Formats: sequence, structure tokens, C-alpha cells
Amino acid sequence: MSYSLNEYESLALKAARGAGLPWGLAEDAGKAVRISSSFGFESGSLLLEILEHQQNTSALLIGAHLCDSLDHFSGLEFLEPVQSPGLLIAFIALSVSETDKCAYCKWSNFEIYVTSQDLFIVSATGFNVTTASPIWIGLAEAPQGKKREKSNRAMLSKDTYNKLIALASKTYAPATEESRIAGAGAGLNDND
Repeated sequence: MSYSLNEYESLALKAARGAGLPWGLAEDAGKAVRISSSFGFESGSLLLEILEHQQNTSALLIGAHLCDSLDHFSGLEFLEPVQSPGLLIAFIALSVSETDKCAYCKWSNFEIYVTSQDLFIVSATGFNVTTASPIWIGLAEAPQGKKREKSNRAMLSKDTYNKLIALASKTYAPATEESRIAGAGAGLNDND
């Protein structure tokens, strides 16, 4: 199924909040799936992996630290398994978005280069792995691989979409008789 990037970002943020993540990380989750989807990657299963099995080595937590400073990109190596590493590309893209730098990220069966505007793929078969190690992130002189065309739509399976909706629904306030009388919804006068 295809969704607008805005709709997907909003759903991911709500699902992350429903899963108990703080606002800042929930916003990062929304941005991560939006950016990865804009490069044509289906990231919903990776987000669900993080939301359903939260770990200290998730791409959301590591990615938030990566965005703190481009100096981190002098050649990082993560030896511990990183959960849902495919989402790291969004944080790398955010980090170089207003620079003239080229960053790379690679692990087994996955290697990409990111500039301020574009993503280049050497190998993307390992994007959807739930954990990977070691992972290397650094700066490169120039991108390698094939330029990926941007997309304005996000692709999600029906199952992934439904699971994200279920998590997002945990953020909704339950309806009560008092809220209906006070004017929420149609109240006592439902004449639509």
C-alpha cells in the first residue's frame, strides 16, 4: 500500500509514542521513516522491530547521537549488533544535508553513500536486516554506486500498517460520557 510521506511520518510518530518512546525519539522515528521512504526503502518493518523490542543499540538511539556532530563521521565502527540499522541512513542524510560532505555507511550486503541531496547505492540487499555488525560509518571523497531516485510515497504492507495503527491508537484518549456531554464528538445531538 502507498501512503504520502507526511501521513507515514505522522503515523510513525504516533506509533512511537504509543510504544512508550519520549517525544524527541518519536519525532526522530517519524523523520527516519520519512527520509528512508523518500529514498525508496520500505522501513516499516524496521521501525516495528525497534518499537516492539526496544534495545539500547537501536538505530534510533544511535542515529540521534550521530546527528549531534558531523565530527562523529571521522570513521565510526560499531562492533555490537545495531538493531534495525537501515534506519541509520536517515540520520546520516540529516547530518550531511546542509554540507558539501559525502558520508558512507556499510555492513554485510549493504553499502550506501549520501550527499546533501542524493543517495547512492553500491549494495542494498542488507537494508531490512533486524541486526547487523560490524557497521562502518565515515566520510568519503566522492560517492560510489548508482544514484537512487527520490520518491514522494511510502510503501507499507497492510500488516505493518495495521500494527503501526494499533500502536498509534494507544495515544488516543478514551471517550467518556462526560467528554461527549462537554462537546467532544457529536455529543448528545448526532444529526449528521
